[in-house]
Amino acid sequence: MRHLSNCTLIVAIAIFLCAGKAEAATQRVNIKLGGEYCQFYLIEVDKALKNVVGVKGVDFDTMTAHVVVTMMAGKVNPRHLLSAVRSVKGEGYHCIGSFEGEPGPIQDF
Repeated sequence: MRHLSNCTLIVAIAIFLCAGKAEAATQRVNIKLGGEYCQFYLIEVDKALKNVVGVKGVDFDTMTAHVVVTMMAGKVNPRHLLSAVRSVKGEGYHCIGSFEGEPGPIQDF
């Protein structure tokens, strides 16, 4: 009985650790922002990027005129991020984005 209890505990710990690793895999990408008056519409850019399925976070503070997007590794098409940025437009302004290099490496947090 004790052996069965130990095996159950080991399996439960293994499942917990594996689930944590799968959830922890994230990827960061740096997008340079441009477009007329885009810097005044960062709240809208934030909302548009967070509406992309798989995006976990958006950071405008790390680099001026850039946004660093944290997303689930392998779950987000980078083109969808650029489309989200381009969707922020209105009368007299628009936003565009371009990648600074390739999407970043996968990082465990």
